[in-house]
Amino acid sequence: MIARAEDRHALRCASARRAVAVLLVLLVAAGCASQAPQAAGHAPHRWQAASGPGVGGDRMKRLAADYLAIALPANRRLDHEVDAYKDHAHDSLTVAESALRAEAATERQFDQLLLRIPFPAAIAATAHDLVRVNQDRIGLTERQAQVATIASLLSFTIAHKAADAVVEVQVRIIRRELGLPPPENS
Repeated sequence: MIARAEDRHALRCASARRAVAVLLVLLVAAGCASQAPQAAGHAPHRWQAASGPGVGGDRMKRLAADYLAIALPANRRLDHEVDAYKDHAHDSLTVAESALRAEAATERQFDQLLLRIPFPAAIAATAHDLVRVNQDRIGLTERQAQVATIASLLSFTIAHKAADAVVEVQVRIIRRELGLPPPENS
């Protein structure tokens, strides 16, 4: 029994290390992309190309408003659900798991609504990237919501924070592409 617990712990640690490594690669890539020079012969960033022909200022404002119309309520719900999880993670497995399932449902609904916005191709690609990493986070959240003990529940903390950070990178990118300021709470 001890060997199995040690194996599970080793697997969780390895999974968390992989999540952190992926996060670091994405953060470095996002940082490098934002620092790329705009010299002659260099392609513009996707967010700059989106404001070019075919995407007027009024359309971009509408797209940004459409994005905020789904992002703001989803963020409020997620804040409430994350707080519920944190309040009960150490003492009520049932309540904490319920909060996690609510988080996953909110994230899934956000993804569905995001993909309905008629973004130009460059921003649509970012939206799909955001949904992809958010789906990874949803899968992690759903696995966390199925554990049998509080200790197991808490063992996901590092991996969940890493998944949150990867999603936040994509959120910052799409907000920049839409001409919006970075989110206040990340």
